Amino acid sequence: MVLLTVTVRLQGARTMKDKRTVVRSLKDGMRYRFGAAAAEVDGLEERTRAVVAFAGLANARPRADALLSKFENHLERRFGDLDLTFEGEVLEL
Repeated sequence: MVLLTVTVRLQGARTMKDKRTVVRSLKDGMRYRFGAAAAEVDGLEERTRAVVAFAGLANARPRADALLSKFENHLERRFGDLDLTFEGEVLEL
């Protein structure tokens, strides 16, 4: 299993609606592209910070490493204008 936690700094967000729009776009994009599970897990009451976790499954360690890399690359390409910090790990079940 792959777990990627992304901290997003939203300096331009003036309202919680601005933040929700960005978070929804992050989550929907990863669900659509990779079938990843996604949830906002921290910073729920903060207007300028969100922490979103993504999870995906792979049947072997090399595939899990590749999936984690794909997650990060996709987010950097699509949301590179945002201040993103990644923390990823591969969990063996």
